[in-house]
Amino acid sequence: MSTLVLKLAQAIGIVVLAVLVVGTVIGVLQWLVVAAGLVALPVAGIWLYSRLSGRSTARPARRSASRPTRADRAVTARRAELEGRAVYDAVGRCGWCGSGTRHQDRYGFPATPLAFHRGEIDAML
Repeated sequence: MSTLVLKLAQAIGIVVLAVLVVGTVIGVLQWLVVAAGLVALPVAGIWLYSRLSGRSTARPARRSASRPTRADRAVTARRAELEGRAVYDAVGRCGWCGSGTRHQDRYGFPATPLAFHRGEIDAML
């Protein structure tokens, strides 16, 4: 008789625990849905008002200092050209030095050709 009572008490305990877990999960999900709704409704209202009124709420972007000069554009183009060489080709060789082995940083980890040859690229500029 006592084993039957223990088995019944275990079954009831498992059912009660399952109901508590499911109820907690559903409660958390309901809370998330309500919180998302409370945030989404004002944001949607502001967005809809700005669309219907024809006014933009975004501030105009500030202009940067000045346009890049011809020399700056030339340096940028030259840097892009040099950095474009520091890649692995289809065979797995470095396009900068032609090495067939992987480059490694000072700690022994693999490094990209661009990172490995950064000093040489900067020196050529």
